[in-house]
Amino acid sequence: MYEGYEPRFYVSCGAADNTYYFTGNGNYENAKRISDAEAVIPCGATVKVEYEGLPGGCVRQRTVLKNTTDAPLTVELLGASFTAGIGRTGSRPWKKHRFVVNYAQSGWCGEAQWRHAYAEDAGLYRTYNHGSQTSFRIASQSSWSTCRFEPVVMVEDTEQNETYFAQIEAGHGWMINVGIRGYRDDIELCILTTDCAERNDGWHVKLQPGETVGSCYCTVGRVNGGFEAAAAALTSARRASFLTRFEGGVPPLCFNDYMNCLWALPTREKTMPLVEAAAKIGCEYYVIDAGWYGVCRDEERDLGMWAVDDSVFGPRGLQGIFDDIAAHGMKPGIWFEFESAGIESAIVKEHPEYILYRHGSPVGGRRVLLDFRQKGVRDHLQSRVQCLYDMGVRYIKNDYNANTGPGIDPDGARSLHEHSRAFEDFIDGLRRRFPDLLIENCGSGAMRSDAGTLSHFHLQSVSDQEDYFRLPSIVSGSAACFPPERCGVWAYPYPVKIDYRTTFEPNGAHTGRFADGKVTVYTAVTGLMGLMYLSGHIDCADEYNMRLLCEAARLYKKYRAVTAAAVPVYPTGTFDIDSEGVETFGLLDKGTSTLMLAVWNNSADSAGTDIDLCRYAPGGDVAEVFPKTEGYGAGIRDGVLHVSLPGGRSALYAVIKY
Repeated sequence: MYEGYEPRFYVSCGAADNTYYFTGNGNYENAKRISDAEAVIPCGATVKVEYEGLPGGCVRQRTVLKNTTDAPLTVELLGASFTAGIGRTGSRPWKKHRFVVNYAQSGWCGEAQWRHAYAEDAGLYRTYNHGSQTSFRIASQSSWSTCRFEPVVMVEDTEQNETYFAQIEAGHGWMINVGIRGYRDDIELCILTTDCAERNDGWHVKLQPGETVGSCYCTVGRVNGGFEAAAAALTSARRASFLTRFEGGVPPLCFNDYMNCLWALPTREKTMPLVEAAAKIGCEYYVIDAGWYGVCRDEERDLGMWAVDDSVFGPRGLQGIFDDIAAHGMKPGIWFEFESAGIESAIVKEHPEYILYRHGSPVGGRRVLLDFRQKGVRDHLQSRVQCLYDMGVRYIKNDYNANTGPGIDPDGARSLHEHSRAFEDFIDGLRRRFPDLLIENCGSGAMRSDAGTLSHFHLQSVSDQEDYFRLPSIVSGSAACFPPERCGVWAYPYPVKIDYRTTFEPNGAHTGRFADGKVTVYTAVTGLMGLMYLSGHIDCADEYNMRLLCEAARLYKKYRAVTAAAVPVYPTGTFDIDSEGVETFGLLDKGTSTLMLAVWNNSADSAGTDIDLCRYAPGGDVAEVFPKTEGYGAGIRDGVLHVSLPGGRSALYAVIKY
C-alpha cells in the first residue's frame, strides 16, 4: 500500500439533512470510529471500508454500509473511494500549473484518448470565500461504462513529483470527481469515486433495518513520478486483480474474420482460403464472427436463439468448418452477443419476463436485452455454449452492441447494478464449466471496457476502428487503462471497407494495391503492441507480404511473454486519433531489460526521427527491427534511437535490449 494510506468513506444519507460524512481526513463530522476501517455515522449506520493491497503500491477497496437502526434508511451516495490530502504539502499550497489532471475521453472507434489538463483548465480553481465548490467530473450513466470516458483519473502534483490516481471498476453508471476542499489558502485536492450516486444516474436505496449495500471496487494509489509511473502502477495492480489467466501466461495469436474482411458474411468458399492463410502465418485461434447463426435469416427472430445456420457452410456445415480449422492446427472460435435477443425470437415470445424493462417498456426496442438475474436466461445461454463447445469451440468473442440506459425496472440504477453483477457471475460460471475456453470482451469495440468487467474476461477488444492509421492512438491509450497483453489489437492487412462487403471478391488488383507491404507492416506493428488479432483479407497476400506477416507472427510469439510483464511508456508523449506526424509507443520490461517500441509515421514525407530513450533503456542496443527492408532502419547512439521511415503512412517496430 502507498505510504500514508488510510481507509476513508464518503456517504450521504437522506434528503432530510443531506449531510456528507467523512472519516480519515481530519474532519470526522461526529462519526465514531470503531476500527481502522469501520465507523458509525450519526444516523446510526455502520460504514466499513473493505480493502486489500495490490502490487504497484495500490489499494483496491469498496465501501459497505449497514443499517444498524430500527428504521428504514435512505442512501443517496456511497463512495467507493475517497482520497484526500493531495497538495497539502509543499512550498506553494496552490499555484497556477502546479497540478495536472490526466484523463481519457472515449467514443465508439475513438477510445482511450488521453488528455492532460492543468487543474485550472479542467475547472479546478479557488474561489477563496466560503470554501471552493469548483470541481472536475467525469461519469457514465449506462451499461456502456466507457462510452464517454475511461473510468480512471490521475492527478499529478508537479511540485512534489507525485501522482495520485483512482480507477473505478463498474460495468454500469459511475462517477469520478476531483474537487477542492478547504478554505482560502488552507486547501487540498481530493478524488471521490462512486457507482452509487443519485446525482449521477438516479441511484438510491432505502435500506431496511439490518440490510447492507456496497459500492463497486476502486483501485487507488500514489506514486513518485507522473503519468507513466501511475500507468505502470495500475498495470501491475490490474494483473494481480484479474480473475483470468492465459495458458502458459502468454496471450494467443488470433485471427478473426470480421474487421475489414468478411464483415459477418461467412461462407465455406470465403472461409477456407482465410483458414489456410492464418495457419501458414502461425495463428493459434481462428474466430468466425457474426453470421454463423440463424434459421430465418431475420435478426429479430434469430438473435438470442443461437441456432447454427449450416446452409452457408457447405455439406458438412459449421461442424465441417470447425474440423478443418482444427486440422490446420488452430482452435475454433465463435462470436456471441449473450445479452441481446430479437424481439420476435422464441425466447422472448415464450418468456417475456426474461428481458429488461424500463418504465414498463422493453429496453432496446426491436433488439432487446436479456435479464441475467433470471435463471432461465443463464441456463439457455449456457446450453448454447455447451453445444458449440462440444463442436470444438475454444474461444468466444462476446459482443455488446446496445446498452440499457441509466437504469432498469424495478429500481432504476440499483437494479442495473444487480443485473451487471449477475452477468459477471454468468461469465465466471462459464469459465468454471469450460476452463480451457477463452472469452473475449468486445463491448461494441470497447464501450464496456472498465476494469471491473474486464477482470472476468481474458482480453478486451480495444476498438472497432476500421482505419488502420487511426488505431495506434487507441492502442497506446488503452494500454494505460488495462494491461497491454489484454488489449486485443486488430491487425488487418489487405483491408476491405464495409461498404463493399457484399460485392468484394479476392482479385489480382486488390493484391497489387498493397504490393509494397507498407499497409501490412503498419498494421502488424500496431498488432505487436498488444494481443495481436489478425484480420483483413490475408488470403490475398502475395509472397512478399506473406513473409512480412510470418515474420511479425514470429516476433509476436518470441516477445509475448515480455508483453505480459511490460508496462506502457510514451517516449514522445500520448497522441490523439488525428495525429499527422511521427508518434511512438513502447512496452518496457525491466525484468528482462527489454523495450519494445513502435514508431508510426502518418505524414506524407519520409521521416528521420531521433527518440531519446535514456530514461528507459540506458546503454541499449537494437536487437530486432521489423521490417528489414529498404527505407526502414533503426540504430542507437548515446541512448538516442534514430529511426528512418518512408513517407505516406509507414511504421517500424524495434526491440531494444539494455
